[in-house]
Amino acid sequence: MIRAIQYRRFGGPEVLEMADVAAPAPGNGEIRLAVKAAGLNPVDWKIFSGATGGDASTLPQGVGRDYSGLVEAVGEGVADFAVGDAVLGTVRGAPGVGMVSGSLAEALVVPADWAVRKPDALGFHEAAALGVAAQAASGALRTLELSEGDVIVVSGASGGVGSLAVQLAVRRGAAVIGIAGERNADYLRSLGAIPVAYGEGVESRVEAAAPAPITKLLDCHGAEYVAMALKLGLTPGAVATLVPSREAAAMGAQVTGSRRARPDDLRQAAGLVAQGAVEVSIAGVYPFEAEAVRDAYTELRKGHVRGKLVVDVS
Repeated sequence: MIRAIQYRRFGGPEVLEMADVAAPAPGNGEIRLAVKAAGLNPVDWKIFSGATGGDASTLPQGVGRDYSGLVEAVGEGVADFAVGDAVLGTVRGAPGVGMVSGSLAEALVVPADWAVRKPDALGFHEAAALGVAAQAASGALRTLELSEGDVIVVSGASGGVGSLAVQLAVRRGAAVIGIAGERNADYLRSLGAIPVAYGEGVESRVEAAAPAPITKLLDCHGAEYVAMALKLGLTPGAVATLVPSREAAAMGAQVTGSRRARPDDLRQAAGLVAQGAVEVSIAGVYPFEAEAVRDAYTELRKGHVRGKLVVDVS
């Protein structure tokens, strides 16, 4: 048996509980890993709250997508990994009945081709923070066809996805205006962005901060920034959002994120972090206990976390 965080009904963080479940066995093409750390993402609480639509008949379900750990068993047909290898990745697709494959568990089974070998210089906490954020940021910049010379505005720029998108955009030679709270101004400057505080008058502040005409906008927060982009003169094709909504769709913004990621995006991001070329900010590390995990998601739902929250499962 292993321990895993699950939920038996939809709701807030209070529905999360620790459960004893059968240890998963790897099948053909799969690996089982001992989870060392799990990264938390807003999509996690949107799923267990029922906000994304859910069928109560499929409960209980596991929680979490991002992981890092050590391979402890391999299934038939797996040639790329061996017991003891350190890996990272993200659980894909929708959870199923009695799901124990959420990353908030002591053991996890995933298809081997979903996993990425962890660079030695990359810690398990940082590795667990990368999956969804790296794939969403890479996919978003691909959607926008960002290139050298672009001037891009990123809302929610200090968050997990936003902070990676800022750094990847800077590496491509774009000028980046990052919208976040005033307390994150120095942090955004350290990532290479021009910081602008959100709130009343943000549109004027963005225009004043732009070193050249704004060419793209990536929204990591909500539809109000899509509306702002159109007021700034951008066409809908130059605007992408990570937050699907009727309002954003009606304005013609491109919905983007992990759906536009490619297999090598996470591997490349892990390499950049290991080299020190890209920074992953860990806002907090929580123990693998039900109450602590509930506290972590409560904090995440406030929407003001700088970087990522991680649960230490080891």
